[in-house]
Amino acid sequence: MFFENQRLNSDIEKVEENLRTNVTSKNQLLVQAIADTVGAGGKRLRPAMVIVSSYFGKIRQDKLVQLASAVELLHTATLIHDDVLDYSPYRRNRETVYKKYGTDMAIYCGDFLYTKALLMLADIVPANQLTIAAKAVKTICEGEVDQYRDKYVMNLSVPSYLKRISRKTAVLFAASCALGALCAKCNHSTTNSLSKLGFYYGVMFQMIDDYRDYKSGDSEWGKPVYNDLSKGILTLPGIYACKNNKEIYEKVENYWRKEEKSNEELHNIISQICSSGGMEYTESYIQRYRQKAFREIEKLPKSEARDILADLINKLHI
Repeated sequence: MFFENQRLNSDIEKVEENLRTNVTSKNQLLVQAIADTVGAGGKRLRPAMVIVSSYFGKIRQDKLVQLASAVELLHTATLIHDDVLDYSPYRRNRETVYKKYGTDMAIYCGDFLYTKALLMLADIVPANQLTIAAKAVKTICEGEVDQYRDKYVMNLSVPSYLKRISRKTAVLFAASCALGALCAKCNHSTTNSLSKLGFYYGVMFQMIDDYRDYKSGDSEWGKPVYNDLSKGILTLPGIYACKNNKEIYEKVENYWRKEEKSNEELHNIISQICSSGGMEYTESYIQRYRQKAFREIEKLPKSEARDILADLINKLHI
């Protein structure tokens, strides 16, 4: 497992079992497509954040497993829809629902998982706190629209990029921590610090993902490299390079204009971005958010849970 703490690993195993046995439907095609996706695995970081945040309070084991499972289903639903938008054939080194079953089925599966997750949450989360999950999904959708709107935009600013990844990725990590803490009846100060920590962790996570997209041969996360730039998406290394190097700016702009794009040209642009200072610039931003996350950890009660969170942050590296 990804986690070194035995208690957390045990709880994650229970979530895995719950996902395998309780995400069901009378429609067998839907069941098969969902099983392929949920069974693809992953690091289960979002349910882990739910679980560890709950350790600062008290919650029944069965409710905790359901809560963490629901958050993972929300995340999985966003991935299925994301693969349709990106025409992605593979994720986590497996065929996506989009590739294996087609666009229509992928949309149905994503919608089914959204509703399944919200039904699970409704059984656990008090009505006045259910809006946390609903707002997170709404914000993720807005982040995806931001990314769609920003495709092939050359003069993208760093604040616009940060806003996009905050919506697209960080908000669900923040919601995971907040839901875990609230359902475990943590006090306001602890819940607030956990939510902020989750948000900063999510920003780091996306920046590292974007950084890795520029690194040739880095397929640890089961995604093709150079995926973003080839599809008109400018992330932090490219934003820095295009802003500070006119030659790179013009090369990216010309590459995007071409109907026939060559891998050789793409690799050349990537190489120039990597040597332009864009990677170091991104590393400095990752470190900035790492420090923000650790400042929130210092506000939490000293405990095994706090140590687990510190370990999770330290494990998140380039």
